Parts: sequence; structure tokens; C-alpha cells
Amino acid sequence: MSERKAAAVRGEQIAARLAAGGVELAAYLPDSWLTPLIERVIADESIKDVRVSREDDAMAIAGGAALMGRRAAVLCQNAGVLLSTNVLSAFAHHHQLPVVIVAAARGGAEDGFYYQMYKGKVTESVATAAGLAVHHVNGPDDDWLFERASEQAWLERRPVVLLCSRSALLGVPA
Repeated sequence: MSERKAAAVRGEQIAARLAAGGVELAAYLPDSWLTPLIERVIADESIKDVRVSREDDAMAIAGGAALMGRRAAVLCQNAGVLLSTNVLSAFAHHHQLPVVIVAAARGGAEDGFYYQMYKGKVTESVATAAGLAVHHVNGPDDDWLFERASEQAWLERRPVVLLCSRSALLGVPA
């Protein structure tokens, strides 16, 4: 199977799991690792898609959806988790807003860009320090997390972060 076909299949599988978890809205900032998922979310009529220019805008939109009783996800790089730590901390501790963040885990061994490296080193510890649940998605065996993260967020009334490897999002090894 070609890399492009594998990525499209992964996007479809992940979008289906998010929808099965009740996600009705996905706010997103484009990223090359997330492109197949974003394309599938846009095509899925059961999920309202909202493109944003900054990750904290996506968090605000998802938080507003949660206030209306809607399950929402944010699709972004882990840089978006770092940028939005203040908002996510408020969601977790003050407002108790459930949101799922599907974050491309940039900055690891799969990433070939030096400017991404620090993000891979600090994202999990920053999110954990903010009181967020963090899970790693490394491949199809972890796909159940896309569905269950929504339930966990609603049960705990706080954001849940899914740090997704390149191969988990694109279906191809690095």
C-alpha cells in the first residue's frame, strides 16, 4: 500500500473512532501529520469542522461546545498544547470543561526537524503538571483511545490529551 493510501486509511479509522466516541465538533490547525485526519473530519458530516489560525482559538471553540453539552476535539501539534496550557489549566481546574486534544507528538525520533525537538521533550510533563490526562497513541493497537478519551474527558470533566506518533497518524513507519 502506498504511503498516501496508508495515511488516508488511518485518517478514516481515527475519524470513525472520534465519531464513535461522540465527538460532534473538531477545531483544527493544519499540520502535515494531521492532514489525512483533518481531510476525513471535513468529509464526515457527523462532525462539524472549524479551521482556526491559532491553537488557543481551537481550545476556546471546543470549550464553548462543551459548555453547550457537545463533545469536541482539537486537532493540533503538541505545540498547541504548550501554547494553550493556561486555557487548558483553566478548563481542568476552574471551568471543568471536557475536551479531547489529538496532538501530533512532534519532536521525537520520528521527526526530522530540529525546531520540533524541544516540544517532544516537554509536552507531556507540562500537560501533566497542568492536571491533564495524557495518553500516547503509537499505532492501531491504541486506536481505542480515540473513542474512550471523549468518555474519560466527560467523566473527569477535564481535557484529555492524546499524543500521537507520526506512524499512528499516517500509518507508515518513520
